[in-house]
Amino acid sequence: METLDEAASAQEKLDLEFADGLKMIAQYVDNGGTSTSSSTQLVDGDLGVEAAISAEDATKQMFQVLESASSSVKEWEKPKFEATMNEVIRILSTGLPPDPNLKKPVAGSLDASHPFCYMREFVDDSEDESDSVEEDDSIDDNNKHQSSSSPDKEMEQQIQSLNNIITQAFTSSTQIYRTLLLRATAQTLLDNWDTITTVTSGDIDRAAVFKTTISSQRSTVNSQDILRLFQAYANGSSTDWVQSWWDVFDADDDGLIDEEEMRNCIDLVIKPVHMALSDMVYMSLEVCPVRGDEKTNAWYLGGDNLFSLSSNNANPSAASNLNNKKLSWRNRRKELKAHKALIKIFQSTLEKHFRDQVELPHRLRCIYAWAEKGHQDNKLDSILVDASEEWGAASSIVGRKRYVELEPKISYNEFRKEQERHFSHLDKIGEELATSFKEDLWVVQGKGRQNRELKRDCFLFLTTVSIIDLGIMML
Repeated sequence: METLDEAASAQEKLDLEFADGLKMIAQYVDNGGTSTSSSTQLVDGDLGVEAAISAEDATKQMFQVLESASSSVKEWEKPKFEATMNEVIRILSTGLPPDPNLKKPVAGSLDASHPFCYMREFVDDSEDESDSVEEDDSIDDNNKHQSSSSPDKEMEQQIQSLNNIITQAFTSSTQIYRTLLLRATAQTLLDNWDTITTVTSGDIDRAAVFKTTISSQRSTVNSQDILRLFQAYANGSSTDWVQSWWDVFDADDDGLIDEEEMRNCIDLVIKPVHMALSDMVYMSLEVCPVRGDEKTNAWYLGGDNLFSLSSNNANPSAASNLNNKKLSWRNRRKELKAHKALIKIFQSTLEKHFRDQVELPHRLRCIYAWAEKGHQDNKLDSILVDASEEWGAASSIVGRKRYVELEPKISYNEFRKEQERHFSHLDKIGEELATSFKEDLWVVQGKGRQNRELKRDCFLFLTTVSIIDLGIMML
C-alpha cells in the first residue's frame, strides 16, 4: 500500500522533508544534544560555521552578563530583572540573523552558505543505514554480473562531500537553535513576571494561620534560579527545562508548589520552544525557497544536481547564491502563496497541538490528582482563617473566621513519576510539535488530492452526461 509520503507530489515532498528536518534538530536538542557534545566539531571553513560561531559567542557573552548580575545581587527586583532580560535579548539578537518575520519576504531567496538551507537533508541515521544496506546489496548483485566493473571514485567522493556538508550544517543548526531557545526563554521571562511572582491563595491562607500577612505578589526573584534556567536551555534536555522552571516557581526552596503553579510552570516550559521553532522556520524559509527551482535543481531542494560538489568547490558557500535571477511574477506569486500556506499550517500546529490534541490541561489535572503527594499526607487541610482584616466592618455580620480547604502541594519527583507514565510528550516538546506539523501537512495534502480527484470525477461525469444528451438530441 502506498504511504502518504509516497503519495505526495515532488513539491509536496519538499514540505514533508522540511518537517522531517525540523524534527531531527528538535529531537537532538530535546535529548540534551549540543554542538560541543557532537562528534563533529566546527572549524573555520565548515559550512555555516560563521553563523554558528556568532551564535556561540553571543551565548558566552550572555552568560557573562548573567553571572556578573547574579553574583552581585542574589535577589532581583523587577527593574533589575527587566533590565537584565532586555540586555540578554539584545546580546543574543546580535548573534542571530535579523528578524526574518517579514510581511513581504523575498520570494525564492537562497543562501546556500546558511545551515538552515539544508534542512530538508536532515534525516534519521537509522533510515540512512537501512538505505545504504539495500544499496550495498544491489551493488554486490551487480558486481556478480559485472566482474570487470571498477568502483566509481568520483561518485564516492561526491557522496562523502555531501555527507560532510550535511553533518556540518546539522551541527551548526543545533547551535543556532539553542541560541534561539535562550532568546525565547529571556522573552518568556520578561513577559511573565506577574505569573512567576504571584503568590497563590493557598500560601496566603497558610501564612494567615500563623498570624502572618504576606503580599499577593513577590517583589523579587532568585537570580541563581534564573541562571540555572538559562544553563538548562543552553545544555540540557526537556527534562532539565521542566526542573529548572520548577525551581523558579519554588520561591521558598522546599521543593513544593501548588497545582496552579504547576500548570503555569508547564505552560512556560513550552512557550520558549514555540517561539524558537517559529523563529527557526521563518529563518529557514528566508534562506531557502519553499519550492525548488527547476532550473537550479539543487540536491538540497529535492533535485539531483551535484555541481556544487565538484572537486574544485566542495563547499557550496563559495556559490552561496545559486538563484541570481529574479523569479518571474508567476513563479514569485506561487512562491509567496506556498510560503504563506506553510507558515499558516505551522502556526496552527503550535496553537492546537498541546492544547487540543494532547489535551494539556486535562493531563495536568490527572497528574496532580493521581500523584502520591507527601505534603499534608495527600489530603485536604481544613483551617479557619481570620477574616476581620479582609472583611473590615462587615466581619461582625459574616463572622471573624472563614473556613478554608487547602489542597496539598506537589514535589517535582512526585510530578515526574506520573508525568513519565501519562505525559511523555513533555520529554520531547520540540519533536512533538515537528511531528504534529508533518501530520497536519499530510492532512492538508490529502484533502488537496481528494479535492482534485473529486473535480476530475465531476468533470468526467458532466462531460459524459453532456455527450449522452447531445446524442439524444441528435436522434
